[in-house]
Amino acid sequence: MSYLAFSKRWAGYLSRKTGLSAEQETILTYVIEVLVLNLMNIVFTLLLGVLLGVLPGTAACLITAILFRHSAGGAHSSSPWRCAAVTIAVFPLLALLGSFFSRLGQGFADVLSVGALGVGMTTVVLLAPVDSPAAPIISPLRRRKLKIISIALMVLVTIIVLLLRESRWQYAGMIQSCIALTLLWVSFMLTGWGHKLMSFVDKILKKRKEV
Repeated sequence: MSYLAFSKRWAGYLSRKTGLSAEQETILTYVIEVLVLNLMNIVFTLLLGVLLGVLPGTAACLITAILFRHSAGGAHSSSPWRCAAVTIAVFPLLALLGSFFSRLGQGFADVLSVGALGVGMTTVVLLAPVDSPAAPIISPLRRRKLKIISIALMVLVTIIVLLLRESRWQYAGMIQSCIALTLLWVSFMLTGWGHKLMSFVDKILKKRKEV
């Protein structure tokens, strides 16, 4: 795996200061790169949410997706940069859509939420956890543990949606709709169609980079 210059530089500096081995330096380089890219991913996604006027909804989408990403898994891009591009594009758009849906009335938000929770629970029970070729889940015990965590998170999200429905907070309706839309997105990413979409995105962005 090739690493970015800043990751190598920071890891090299820390390795010299702490006397790490070459193997440990490689691991540190990977950790630094993942942490920095994830932080940039979150920051730019939230900034776009601010620019579009849907920061609370964007934050709700991000938090919901992050919760399930580390337990249920799902489709991945082959590049962290392309994965970041998808995140930055998708979640503010979901927040915009959630903001629009929230203005259609509580009845619509309830139908959307019930549908999303039903789809989410069904998909999690049947498919989660979905691993990737780069990080396969070998242990049956770990697979079972991740499924249980995913189901528990679905129960938690259901409770949150119910609380939002009864809340008088001005953003409650929007966040309820955003969570529902994100659950649908997460569920889609667990399916074969989600993997095909990410593969298609990889091909498109690779071609643009080559051009």
